[in-house]
Amino acid sequence: MSIPICEHLKPGGLRCGSPAQHNEKYCFFHNRTRKIVPKTNLFVLDRSMKRLDDPYNAYEFPLLEDAAAVQMGFMQLIHGVAQDRFDAWKAKAILSALHGAAANLRQLDSAIAHLEKEASPKKPSVSAGSVEATKEELG
Repeated sequence: MSIPICEHLKPGGLRCGSPAQHNEKYCFFHNRTRKIVPKTNLFVLDRSMKRLDDPYNAYEFPLLEDAAAVQMGFMQLIHGVAQDRFDAWKAKAILSALHGAAANLRQLDSAIAHLEKEASPKKPSVSAGSVEATKEELG
């Protein structure tokens, strides 16, 4: 019996890898976030085409789950500032949050690499002396 894997692709192109929920295509986390995170970059639309009472008129932000998503956040911020979508104080706050997310991702990547290094099986070191001792024991 095979367990279905979450079909979510991170912005960097990697697949989630978590088990999908029963009779679902996605894991618990991605099932939930797909409902609240926008599916498109709304900055590509001309603001004049949108009504102010449109609930999707607000700045939409990507789910910051990998370095590619943080990069998309930076690109959306640049585009949003260029289109005068928000005040300078809000742009500074978003920029600060993006820098924080980037720093967190670096720390997380470092911690994961450290854990993987510790978890990898260690090969016994073989020296010429230990090989000779083994030959004598067998011989």
